[in-house]
Amino acid sequence: MGELTVLLIVVSGVVILMSSLLKGMTGFGFALLAIPFLSLIYPVKVLVPAMTIFNLITSVILLLKIRERISWYYFIPMFVASLGGIPLGIYLLDYLDEEVLRIIIGVTLTFLSLKMLSGIPLARRFRDKPVFFAGFLSGILSGSVSLGGPPLVIAMNRKNYNKDLFRGIFAWFSVFSSFFALAGFYVKGMIPSDSLRLSLYYTPLLFLGSSLGNKLAALVNAEKFKRVVVVVNVFTGVITVISAIINL
Repeated sequence: MGELTVLLIVVSGVVILMSSLLKGMTGFGFALLAIPFLSLIYPVKVLVPAMTIFNLITSVILLLKIRERISWYYFIPMFVASLGGIPLGIYLLDYLDEEVLRIIIGVTLTFLSLKMLSGIPLARRFRDKPVFFAGFLSGILSGSVSLGGPPLVIAMNRKNYNKDLFRGIFAWFSVFSSFFALAGFYVKGMIPSDSLRLSLYYTPLLFLGSSLGNKLAALVNAEKFKRVVVVVNVFTGVITVISAIINL
């Protein structure tokens, strides 16, 4: 990673602050918002481990602030399924062209989110079933580009989880999946010193943004919240594709 100008350092700080604000408010979205912008500044193989560290920290902060108790039933099945996807995602990050991978992910994310906005009913018999496939797909995306949120967002929105339950499930899942993704990166020797420095420099902004976002969460209407999280997916999917094409 080359030398950064003051402007790029400031821009990075603003992006990370706003991303942690989104994470504190909605329970997800840190990497969704941060990666499309920061990938224009940092190499993806430096950025992904750093984003995984950021996601772990912001998820722990969020758990300390959420008062609703979350049953293991909601997140353990998704997490177990993700364990099968994380190694595959790490393999893809290590061996595939990262920009081609991001284009595929961005297109898929945008398509699924637009479908979600158009309203796709979920059969009643599936509403009480754990979202195993979403967990597996999230593991792949977490290990490859640290964008594991979209499959879970879509799955949980379709199951009509309330806002507090949504935030709690996502926070617990993120803690576990981020920890194991980092363990995988470490075993593969894929945590460069630049990733650690990036994480260290911007950690204070994580605490500030997450705390402010958590306070704003109480002001967000539940139905508007569900729509906002899907709109964020559409936006970040498009940005991901555009940034990847620029970097080709």
